Amino acid sequence: MNNTAKIDLKIESFSDSFAGEIKNINLSNELSIEEVSQIKQAFDDFGVIIFRHQKLTPTEFSNFSKHFGKLHIHHLAEKTFPDNPEVRVLSNVKKKGKYIGQYRAGHYWHTDLVFLKNVGYATLLHGIECPPTGADTLFSDMREAFTQMPDNLKSKIIGKSALHDHSFSYEKLYPDRPQLTEKQKLSAPPVRHPLISIHPRTGHESVYMTSATIREIDGFDESTSREIVGALENFCTQNKFIYEHKWKKGDVIVWDNLRCLHSATSFDEKYDRILYRTQTLYESSITGVRSG
Repeated sequence: MNNTAKIDLKIESFSDSFAGEIKNINLSNELSIEEVSQIKQAFDDFGVIIFRHQKLTPTEFSNFSKHFGKLHIHHLAEKTFPDNPEVRVLSNVKKKGKYIGQYRAGHYWHTDLVFLKNVGYATLLHGIECPPTGADTLFSDMREAFTQMPDNLKSKIIGKSALHDHSFSYEKLYPDRPQLTEKQKLSAPPVRHPLISIHPRTGHESVYMTSATIREIDGFDESTSREIVGALENFCTQNKFIYEHKWKKGDVIVWDNLRCLHSATSFDEKYDRILYRTQTLYESSITGVRSG
């Protein structure tokens, strides 16, 4: 393939400027420099990008994911491929009495890997088997939420950092999973991140949070911090900020964790669901907005 050829990808907007579909591309092919450049520009412009009708092997999916940064191997990644440990499987399907992938992950509003020093940047999912109804993924535009946030709430978080602790709500979120071991807890110690971040590529400001992992906010006790966090999540997850993705087999979706919250929704367990998942990291500290 000629890596300098001029190619114009067809990109259509969903939900105003928040989510976009890129249509005329086959991700199993080796992508040209120009195609990669246009995809990454669309990622910056939208925050959520969608590709339909793809059929990728774990290796092909991994290769495409690398265009968005260094791939992360999750510290709880027990459902992966031997040759591609960076590709996790999410599934309700069982073989020999055991789930073939991670079961019921992410059924709450969150941004990926917020509890690490180097947080999640791009997350990618590929739909291998998708139920005909349900199993949607919701995305909330935290940039637009910050733009519309009332001053009385904004003033409580400008210039503030939150202490994120992966073990804080883990047992409540995942009562059916084994408790975290001390080794697993030590692999993700508590870390602080600004509640209002400046995106490193676009320069835009966004709310940056995951309610479930925040133990406290600078300058507030734990009880008051939880009240503020609850108010933040309630405001930022209003319908006007949300894009709801209804999955179809072959979908590939990529989202920017520095801009979006997301949440999985339930579905009828009589249907099989299998997704491949990869994750890239933002390998610098998040820059926050100063108070005043």
